[in-house]
Amino acid sequence: MTSFLLQRLTLPRAETTEPLLYVRAEGDVTFANDSAQLRTGAELSFDTSFGVFAAGRWKRLSIVDSLQVTVNAVGSGRIELVGVTSRVAGLLMHEEIVVSAGISPSGKTTLDVPDFAKSPIGSYFVRISAEQSDVVVSGGQWTTKTQSAREVRLSLSITTFNRQDYVKPTVAKVLHLVESLDSLRNNMRILVVDNARNIKFDTAPNAPITVVPNPNLGGAGGFARGIIYLRDEGWSTHVLLMDDDITLEPEALVRTFALFAFARDAKLCVHGAMLSEEQAWMQFEAGSKYRWRSLYPLRAIGRQDDLRERKLALRDVREKKFAYTAWWYTAFPISITRDNPLPVFVRGDDVAFGLMHTGEHSVTMNGVIVWHADFGLKNNPSSLYYEKRNFAIIDTLVFDNHHWWHLARRFIALCFRNLFSMRYASVEYMIRGVRAYLAGPQALMATDHSALHDELRKVTEEKPGPLSPELAAVSITKPRPKIIRLVGFALALPLVGGYVLPKVLRRDTLRTAPIDSRAVGLATRYNRILYRHDRLPEGFLVERDAKRFFSLLREIAVVTKDIAFNYKRLKGEYKAAYPTLVSDESWHARFATK
Repeated sequence: MTSFLLQRLTLPRAETTEPLLYVRAEGDVTFANDSAQLRTGAELSFDTSFGVFAAGRWKRLSIVDSLQVTVNAVGSGRIELVGVTSRVAGLLMHEEIVVSAGISPSGKTTLDVPDFAKSPIGSYFVRISAEQSDVVVSGGQWTTKTQSAREVRLSLSITTFNRQDYVKPTVAKVLHLVESLDSLRNNMRILVVDNARNIKFDTAPNAPITVVPNPNLGGAGGFARGIIYLRDEGWSTHVLLMDDDITLEPEALVRTFALFAFARDAKLCVHGAMLSEEQAWMQFEAGSKYRWRSLYPLRAIGRQDDLRERKLALRDVREKKFAYTAWWYTAFPISITRDNPLPVFVRGDDVAFGLMHTGEHSVTMNGVIVWHADFGLKNNPSSLYYEKRNFAIIDTLVFDNHHWWHLARRFIALCFRNLFSMRYASVEYMIRGVRAYLAGPQALMATDHSALHDELRKVTEEKPGPLSPELAAVSITKPRPKIIRLVGFALALPLVGGYVLPKVLRRDTLRTAPIDSRAVGLATRYNRILYRHDRLPEGFLVERDAKRFFSLLREIAVVTKDIAFNYKRLKGEYKAAYPTLVSDESWHARFATK
C-alpha cells in the first residue's frame, strides 16, 4: 500500500540559530552534513516545536486514520515512539512509550503507531539512543496509508520589490525541496511577481518557476496579480501567498501540502506563524483576532511564546479561532472566492481578505513557520497613513454595526497618543490617511499608488534608522512603575502635553522610550525623547514643537467633524464600490498603467 508523506523529522542545519526548535540532545551529540552523530550513551529526541507530530490536531482537521514513523539511522541503538496525553485543559501531561525497536541494519527503522484513530494521545515524538556503539541519524518521516481526500497542486506566489537577498535563497530552498520529494515534484510551483521588474534567477530551464513583471502596486497589487494569474492559468488548486522579506522553514511546505490533501474541510486555509529574526525562538504571531471596536484592533495570538519550551511543544490544545491570516505565509484553496485584494498598496489587504474569506477556515500547525525582522523597525509615519486609511475602509466594508463614532474615537485617541508623545509627523500622516478615506472610493480607484508611495516614503522624521555613536551611547531609561506611567498619561491632557507647565519644570535631559511605544508621560515633562530599539542601535529622536502641536490639534478637530458629517454616506459608497474595487477588470487596468 502506498504511503503519503505528512511530516519530516528535520535536524538543525548549518544556518540554524536555534537548534532547540528542532531537537533536544543529551550526552555527546554533534551535528554536521544534515545528520547527527550520537556517541555511545547519548540520546536525541524530537520533543520540540518542530519535531512533535501533533496527532490531536491532525485527527481533528484531517481524515488521516493511520500513522507510521520511519527513522533514518545506522548503528547500535534503540528508537522509541513516545505518546503524550494532555489532561486538565492541557496543563498536565502523561508520557508513555507506545512502541520501540532496535535500529534496523537497513538504515531505516519503521514503527507503526497503534490505534492511531482511536487513541486519546494528542502528541507523538521520537527518541533515539545510542547503546552499544555510535549512532548516526539523518532524519526521518511521518507517513500515512490513508487515501488522500483530494489532489493538490500548490503554487507559491511571492511578491517582491528589490529583496533579492531574501527571495533568491527562498526560491532555491523551495526548488531543492520540490526536486527531492516525490510527493511535491510536479505538484508544486513558484510564481514570483516582481514589482521592481529587475529580478533574475539562475535556475534550470525546466524549473517550476515563473516570473511576472508588475508595476509597483505594493503587496496588494503583487498578490492580486499572483492570484489572478494563477486563477486564469487553471493549474493550481491552492495558492500560498508569501512575503519577500522572510526566511522560510522549508518543512512548512511539506506539512501545508499534506494538510490540504487530507483536510476534512475543503475550504481549509493554513497560516504560517511568524518568529522573530532577532530572537529565533520567539513567536511574534500565530494568527490574529480583530477587535474593530478597539483602539488597536489587531490582537496577535501566541505573541512572545518561547517555542523552545517543551510543555508548549507537547501539549495538545484545540485550534484557536482567529479573524485573518497575514500574508507573510497564508495558503488557501484558489476557489475560495473570486474576489481579489483591495487596492490599498500595503497594510490591511490581508486583513480584509481574511475577514471576508479565509479567516474562519484558517488553522496553524507546528513547524509551519517563517522568520521575519522586528516590525518595530518597519513602522514609520508612512505606515500610519496606510493603517488609518485602510483600516477605516475595512471597518466600513466588513462591519455593519461600525458607525462614525467608532472611527472618530479611534482617530482622536491615537492622534492624542502620538501628538502628546511628540510624534508630530505620525499625527500628520494619520490625518492625511483619514482624509484619503474621506475622499471616498472613487478617489481610491483613481489613485496612482506607486507615485503616492514614492512620495510617502520620503518621510525622514520618526523613521527608525542607525543611531549616531552619540545617541547609541545614551543609556536606556529604566521604565517607571506602571502606576506612575498611568498617572503621567492621565495628567498629559489637563497639562496640555506639558505646554502649560513653566519652562523651568520641563527638562532638556534626553530620555529614551521603546521604539514602538508612545511615551506620553515622559513627553509631558521632557523636551526630547529618543525612541530606540531595546536590542539594536536603531531609533529616532523627537523634540518639542509648540507651533506644530497646536496646529495639529486644530486639524484633528476639523477631521473629526468631517468624519461625523460624511461617514454614513461613505459607508454606502464603499459598499457599492467594493465589487469593482476587487474585480479582475479593475486590477487589469492598474496592471496596464505603467
